[in-house]
Amino acid sequence: MTQIPKPTVKLLYNGKDCTSDFSRYLNSVTFQDYEDEQSDELTLNLNNHDGYFSNSWYPDKGDKLTCTIIYGADIFECGTLTIDDNHFDYGISGDTVEIKALAASTNQAVRSNKVKNWSGHSLNSVAREMGKTHGFKVLGAQDTNIGTIIQKNEADLTFLKRIAREFGYIFNIKDNLLTFIKTDTLLSADSLFSLDKKDLYNLSLDDTSAKLYGKVKVSYLDTKTKRLKSYTAEGNSQLSDTYTIHKRFNNLKEAEIAARAALKIAHKEVKGTISPKLPINNFIAGANFELEGIGKHSGKYHIKSSKRIINTGGYRIEGEIEKCM
Repeated sequence: MTQIPKPTVKLLYNGKDCTSDFSRYLNSVTFQDYEDEQSDELTLNLNNHDGYFSNSWYPDKGDKLTCTIIYGADIFECGTLTIDDNHFDYGISGDTVEIKALAASTNQAVRSNKVKNWSGHSLNSVAREMGKTHGFKVLGAQDTNIGTIIQKNEADLTFLKRIAREFGYIFNIKDNLLTFIKTDTLLSADSLFSLDKKDLYNLSLDDTSAKLYGKVKVSYLDTKTKRLKSYTAEGNSQLSDTYTIHKRFNNLKEAEIAARAALKIAHKEVKGTISPKLPINNFIAGANFELEGIGKHSGKYHIKSSKRIINTGGYRIEGEIEKCM
């Protein structure tokens, strides 16, 4: 009989190995990585019966946690994250502390809402200006002109996510690096592994045509005629509805990029959650895989986010997925 390996967790605190100190207090470890939308999260739940974490071992905000999950021959690097929040419970059932660390900086300016006119900027110049302000390096942002876009009382990262999405990109934050990737590139990448129905604890899928559009229409300014014109990106001919973006672009190229990006978002029909029976090292946000044994729903899927959970019950993985259309 094949013996199931026991997961182990290696922890560094501000670069120093604290595995042996923390291990006897560790109740659970949860690591969640996201393709976009928000920062990766590491959560440690620890027993605080002797009060160390309320005193000499107090986890200060801004300190760094580095986590590695070892499962047999597989080594999964969660990366280095910044402590952002501590939650203490004191009660008759025992004292515990939950430490949450994020891949993004805890710099409050990143989260502060602001209003700004970004006229004449490219995606690259916006990303680099924000990166310089908040201490992020930028990788992959292109010189795609974004026209005139107002940052409407939004935090910098929220605004950056919005305009990246409008022009067909996603970005994520790891180790203070802002990485931009074309959505087309991610969805067309090869599958890293395959899963059959028998390999799963659970699979839940929603297949809906609600709020789907066959066409996306945008307007742009024709620089030669100085007249406002429109461009329509056509997708699924079986869907009759047209989605209109109420925003003016400076030229046909900008309008086309935005319309086609919106059309791809509109065509994501099948999505849900999944939990494999065994941990898979390549089950990470942004990866593609093949799902088999489920009839018409079989095919290539994309991982939007994944969660790794280690506790007394063992090691399990959960994920949010969508079918590659």
